[in-house]
Amino acid sequence: MVNPGLVLLAVMLGTFLSILDTTILNVALPYIMAAFGSDVEHAKWATTGFFLGATVSMPLSGWLGSRFGNATVFVVSLAIFTVGAGLSSVAWSLDALIASRILQGISAGVVQPIAIAILTQAFPPEIRGRVFGIWAIGMMTAPSLGPVTGGVIIEFIDWRAIFLLSAVVGVMAVLLAATVLEKQVSEPPKPFDWPGYLALTSFLVTGFLTVNYGQQEGWDSEIIVAGMIGTLASFAIFIVLEWGEADAILPLRMFRERDFALASCITVFRALGLFGPIFLLPIFLFQIQGRASIDIGLILMPGSVVMALSSPIAGAITDRIGGRWPTVAGVVCIAVALFMYRDIDFLTNTRRLVLPLMLQGLGIAFVMTPVITTGMNAVHRNDAGNASWVLNLCQRAGGAFAITLLGTYLHRQTMIHQDILGDTLKMQQPAWSAFNSLSLAAGQSAIDAQSAFLAGAMHYIGQAAAALAFKNLFTFSAVVTIVAVIPALLLASKRKPA
Repeated sequence: MVNPGLVLLAVMLGTFLSILDTTILNVALPYIMAAFGSDVEHAKWATTGFFLGATVSMPLSGWLGSRFGNATVFVVSLAIFTVGAGLSSVAWSLDALIASRILQGISAGVVQPIAIAILTQAFPPEIRGRVFGIWAIGMMTAPSLGPVTGGVIIEFIDWRAIFLLSAVVGVMAVLLAATVLEKQVSEPPKPFDWPGYLALTSFLVTGFLTVNYGQQEGWDSEIIVAGMIGTLASFAIFIVLEWGEADAILPLRMFRERDFALASCITVFRALGLFGPIFLLPIFLFQIQGRASIDIGLILMPGSVVMALSSPIAGAITDRIGGRWPTVAGVVCIAVALFMYRDIDFLTNTRRLVLPLMLQGLGIAFVMTPVITTGMNAVHRNDAGNASWVLNLCQRAGGAFAITLLGTYLHRQTMIHQDILGDTLKMQQPAWSAFNSLSLAAGQSAIDAQSAFLAGAMHYIGQAAAALAFKNLFTFSAVVTIVAVIPALLLASKRKPA
């Protein structure tokens, strides 16, 4: 008899590793660009390729799990991920690194949903909340540990050591998973839904690239408009193909279960509360406050610690009273935490930055664990593989949409505040006169003095405009996040017997 604790540990370690490699690369990108003499657009494909690989492979996880067994698919996918990490550590060119990252992304897209399916089938419904709460510890600590770990490794060793570390840990994770996960009897092979899969991946890839490049190319540009049309067309084709299909890649019947449909909806909204601070706060700390990457990681870490400690508690509460009220409480905590950032500026101290992050960490724990538990408990055990990748896909899609939405909003708000502050510059004649007098007294020419004054003023205006834009953006994120209270109130609320 396999120890259930070892099963949970093996699944948690594999999930932690696949998520850690998602965030750890962000710190290394400048060093990779310098090593290969690349520009940011080319180097960014080391991250974009990872996400595209995961997007393409994730819908395969349900069929692969039913065909070959979840344990086998988990071990093989984790092994491929480890090989990809090893190849990344010895990449001889940027294109080779991108190819290795795509390989890692393909395997990571299978590892994460298969992990949820394994836990769903290994543990009974009455304790799944606690199980998912413990499993979420690795999932929640990985995003903040990535920048810190990457910064330390790069500071003292080299960027290649990041992937070498992942490969070493990956070997240990593969050996543990291969030892403790019981091989399941695979189901009789059923036809693979190629038309549905191609339509779904066309929708996902087109949508991802459209959202990813919308701000850069312009939302009204021909290529982005074409991407939007292609995304909507492929989605419509997918629905037509899958409606009533017995062997559909995505059984639409799962959405007839109210709790699963609501859990999918909340997962999309939750991405704004999760990715908002992770995406926005490091940019603010780096660009506005000028903090180092290691300092930024240390500031983010207390929030992750609170998330990790709160997840098992949230799971235990969900097992007792259902997912409704823990989720409502979590959404409120996230919204309040985001609203607390409405007054941040150049001089905001570390304590005022960390406290909202800790509240936000508590909120995410009380949303994530109940939502996964409620969603997975709502579907039939045989649909666990498909349900798990759908929830993972909702989080990934919500994260991509949230980052793009927030990035676009931040850019536009910055432009608006720059225009407003630029108008005030015209009224600063006394300041210019004083500066000009001091410059002339120091022997500087009038033209040089004017250039220096304008350069300093525009730099300050740019920084001040960005700071004001961040304030508005956090308030906007709080308002959007609180909308998730509506589907949260519709979740089941059943007290389970002790």
